[in-house]
Amino acid sequence: NYILIAIIIIFLIGGVDISKAQWITQYPYTPGVGLRDIKFINKNTGWICGDGIILKTTNMGVNWIQQSHPAPDKYLYCIHPVDSNIVYCVGWFQTILETTNGGENWFAIKNGPVGQGYSYHGTFFINSLTGWVFGSGNQIYKTTNGGLTFDSTYLLTILNDMHFKDENNGIVVGDGGDIFKTTNQGANWYRINLPPNNYGDFRKISVISNKYCFVVEDGKRVYKSTNYGDSWDSIGYVYGADHPYACRFSSVQTGWVGGTYGEIFKSTNGGATWNFQYVNTTNIGYIWSLGFLNDSIGWAIGGNTKLLFTSTSGATFITHNSNEISSGYILEQNYPNPFNSQTIISYSVPKRSFIQITIFDALGRKIKEIENGNKDAGNYNLIFDASGLTSGIYFIRMTSGNNFYSTKKMILIK
Repeated sequence: NYILIAIIIIFLIGGVDISKAQWITQYPYTPGVGLRDIKFINKNTGWICGDGIILKTTNMGVNWIQQSHPAPDKYLYCIHPVDSNIVYCVGWFQTILETTNGGENWFAIKNGPVGQGYSYHGTFFINSLTGWVFGSGNQIYKTTNGGLTFDSTYLLTILNDMHFKDENNGIVVGDGGDIFKTTNQGANWYRINLPPNNYGDFRKISVISNKYCFVVEDGKRVYKSTNYGDSWDSIGYVYGADHPYACRFSSVQTGWVGGTYGEIFKSTNGGATWNFQYVNTTNIGYIWSLGFLNDSIGWAIGGNTKLLFTSTSGATFITHNSNEISSGYILEQNYPNPFNSQTIISYSVPKRSFIQITIFDALGRKIKEIENGNKDAGNYNLIFDASGLTSGIYFIRMTSGNNFYSTKKMILIK
């Protein structure tokens, strides 16, 4: 199977915008297997849990390795790395897993029979020993010895997500717009009142600098706190969304929402307004969780092992083909880079010339010649499909009959 190349050359007076999605797939499509939660401890190392599956990457998602664990028949809903070695993972039917060596070996703290007992939706540890587990059983369980024993607190709600800024102060969110806060390590929780509204379920909470908190309910309303959950304001509405589920802010101004049919929306004004982001995939599985390292680099995961990556904040790539002619030969850096399967190669020709553009692998072997012929003066864009190639480093070389040559490096990740 050789590389499929689609050449897009658009000539319209005033120019035309060409859009290309910047969310790319990082994992094979597996029908019926959902990915539920994603967490990174640094830009390279992160974990994902899902329907009987735990994945780990140590190279920013270029490769995801499946890890063996004692609950392959369980829905695993939340994963929480304390550091590069100690990671906790919880799921349905009283499942609590732990690893102390980065996932080389996982063992079960609890692993109830399938179909019996309450299900755990989340966990949060502030260090290797002290943490909380919660879910559908109206209980919040706390341990101070790494799961050897637990104390419990009862709350009359189904809980979905939690954050602690220190061992005393924490927030938990749940169904029906419930938000509770503790100031005494979870021994007592008190309800936080929101502005009057019809509340849907809160699935995720996103906290910035242990101060700014964001939640999005499945009724599409966005709420924000500037005092770590003591009070909340209704600040926005995700118009166009079907059923928001995941919420993640990378900074006070920049955040994303994901939900039904693989929808992703982005805000750059603190959640006040939201713009739809195009995701070029036929996988319409739910977006269950979002993870961002900064305002540019992040992941979205969900149903049918949906695992999407962006290094450009999910922004749509816009290139402008105008009738303005470049004064010289130019080979642009491909975009996006790194890329998964498809990327755009742009180049400019100042006058009619013979142009060659060739792809080489890291060993200098010729992979494919994607341009070979006379080109009139103008600006050109190629959509390069590398679905038949393996992950790695490749080079684009452009030459002309006028002794011009230029080379760019591109990185293919699958």
